[in-house]
Amino acid sequence: MAKELALHEQLEVHELLTLRTSCATKAVTMLELVKDDKLKALIEDDLKNSSKAIEELTSLLK
Repeated sequence: MAKELALHEQLEVHELLTLRTSCATKAVTMLELVKDDKLKALIEDDLKNSSKAIEELTSLLK
């Protein structure tokens, strides 16, 4: 990165990372309980998106 993040930006990214991680954890837990195939597909898609977002946010903090 050409510029470093300011402290308030780091805190915002960290907050987003915490939220995405929490959502991904819940999605994994719910995936085991869901019986409906359409809902399961939606949760799996959300989990893929969350995983990608977690990777991107983590890279911003490094």
